[in-house]
Amino acid sequence: MINKLNQIYNMFSDELSKELYRLRVNWLMTGKHEYIEKIVELSHPEFPVWNSRDEKEFLDILPRDRKIVFYGAGTFAERLLPYLAESSLNFVFCDMNSERQQEGFFGYSVISPQNLIDMCDDKAVVICTTKYVQEVEKYLLDNGIRKDEIIDIRSYFKCGTGDEYFNEEFLNYSEREIFIDAGSFDLGTTIEFKKKCIGLTKAYAFEPDASNYQKCLIKSEKEKEKLPKTVVLPYGTWSSATELCFDSTADGCSHIGNGKTIIKTAAIDDIVDKNDKITFIKMDVEGAELESLKGAKKIIQRDKPKMAICIYHKPEDVITLPVYIKELVPEYKFYLRSYSNADNEMVLYAVI
Repeated sequence: MINKLNQIYNMFSDELSKELYRLRVNWLMTGKHEYIEKIVELSHPEFPVWNSRDEKEFLDILPRDRKIVFYGAGTFAERLLPYLAESSLNFVFCDMNSERQQEGFFGYSVISPQNLIDMCDDKAVVICTTKYVQEVEKYLLDNGIRKDEIIDIRSYFKCGTGDEYFNEEFLNYSEREIFIDAGSFDLGTTIEFKKKCIGLTKAYAFEPDASNYQKCLIKSEKEKEKLPKTVVLPYGTWSSATELCFDSTADGCSHIGNGKTIIKTAAIDDIVDKNDKITFIKMDVEGAELESLKGAKKIIQRDKPKMAICIYHKPEDVITLPVYIKELVPEYKFYLRSYSNADNEMVLYAVI
């Protein structure tokens, strides 16, 4: 095992990747949180490390003598909803999105940032986003909200940094990119890629969770002017076409498992148009990465696409994924990057 780990360690093309791999393996072997803290420090030193609280514990520490404003009516806020319904908090949601302000958020009203600034109540503002924390905090401070009234939610949740997949210096884009988004959730990753790469002309988005699939369809129609040609597919990626049990959670954590839902899977090789040269594959499929790679074997060997493969869902992924990819295309260069304040969101890149 040690020899195998050393072989994989030496496959990485830069010192940061090697150190992240060493730390990840040490954490898997010992469970010591200090290794995760070091990973966060190396990857995103400005990011607070998760302090192991859950949603209910977080709400319990919020003040009861002030109005709580949750700035950002998105994924984090949605996670809090079941616990908020049972709490005694006086709260309101705030979002800069005008549609959210008009339509509300799961039955709750949503105020604008200007409404927040104009509020006379004693308040605490919880920043419920990861991508725009600094911008939001600056806006609040510039408009008279005190530093001690602002709560950064990131240290209380496992959360991503929001800049994964497309921003690393070792990634080069062509004038015609064709993208596979395996585990697309709400099509957000494809939209982010289009912002980064004007050469993105086509995308295949795989999403087996029925609720998430509908989100993808709605967003593909709503954002069609901003998207490339996008094929949205209601399948889980796997090594073959079959049916599997599925834990459907209607969020980014849905996964193949022991749930009562049955989903259809597909091999990427069998779905993609044979005339399409695939240039980038991203996989975040909650532990199905190895089987999904097996189902894309022909495309990987034929097109040698850039790949961004999540490597944190299963402990054995740190061995099985790089070994399998290297067997398919020995000339791939490997990089490892982390995009989280905890033990998740670690991505293995393979590039030529």
